[in-house]
Formats: sequence, structure tokens, C-alpha cells
Amino acid sequence: MVASLSREELIAWAAESVAFYGLDLSRLSTVLLAQAYSFEINRTFSTFDLTQPIKVLEGLSSSSATGREDQFQHAPLTGLYKKHFTSPRFLPRNLLNFLRSKEGGRHFNEAWDTAAQASGSQYIDDAFTKYLSHHMVVDSIEIKNSSNRMTGESVVFHKHEGKNYYLTFGLHSETNDEIYKRIVLACEFDSLPFKL
Repeated sequence: MVASLSREELIAWAAESVAFYGLDLSRLSTVLLAQAYSFEINRTFSTFDLTQPIKVLEGLSSSSATGREDQFQHAPLTGLYKKHFTSPRFLPRNLLNFLRSKEGGRHFNEAWDTAAQASGSQYIDDAFTKYLSHHMVVDSIEIKNSSNRMTGESVVFHKHEGKNYYLTFGLHSETNDEIYKRIVLACEFDSLPFKL
């Protein structure tokens, strides 16, 4: 679905959304609000998932499964910051990342041995597969989540005079140049108190 909304209409939408509650909407770019609106109406991401990292950065929430913000090190995004957000759609990627790690390998070996003991059989049976599948999926996600290493997409922002200005959402499938083009648009659309 394609929709064209003004900044005022996007602000009105965000102001009525519980997901944006408590956020200073004047520091959210029109581009970012339009992306959030598009993601919601196209059911790409939950608006709560999109605003969670912003709420963490603004001190409105202490819960973050993705760790701290990072500064971009490569042009053209050098000097800007990103904070990851996660979503249920990233569970397979997070699970695979964990299982490919050394910690995930150790966890698999432990779960395999425990599943074999729990089933009491020398064969792979229902008890074995149920135990192993549960502990490989649920435990793995819980371990990754509690270590603040969940992955997903990111919100890109700029720090100016002690405040964060949220410019766009960045996707892993995009290049830095593609993200930067949206940031240039955000700066053109909005009267931001800084130049990039």
C-alpha cells in the first residue's frame, strides 16, 4: 500500500499511537515517521519494535535485547549513530547466529547429551527430539536475549547538543549510500538544528 502523508498527518498518527508515548516527536524526522507508518500498515514491523530502541536511548525504557548504540565508522555515515532493534521476524537469524557461535556449539553438545539421558533410550525417539528441539530453540534465544546480542535492523540518529535526532531506519539489506540518501532527504524535509 502506498500513502502520501504530510509531516503534520504523520505527527498526528504518532501522537495517537501508544508505541510513541513519551517520545519528543519533534526530534523524529519526517522520513523516519513515514517509514514507521509504512512498516505498520504493510505489517513489516510492529511500531512497538521500532520505537523500543528510541525509548531506551531516551531513558524511557531500560529493556534492550540489542546492546548499546554504535557509531558508524565508514563514509558516508561516519559520525552518525545506530541502535539496533529486534523483532520476532529476526528469531531465525538470531537462532542461527547463536548456533554458529562457540557458545552455541557448547550449548548444542550439552543439550544433546542431556536429551539422550532424559530419553533413557539408545535411539533418537520422541522424548529425545522434543527435549532437544525445545532446548535448542527456547534456551538459545533466551541466552542470546539476556546477553543483549540480539540482531535486527537499526534506527540511525545524530547527537546534537545533548539530544538525539532520529533520522531513518536502516536495513541490513541496504548499503550505507542508500541509508545516507534517506538521511539527506530527512535533512531537506525538516528544519533540523544542525548540518550534516
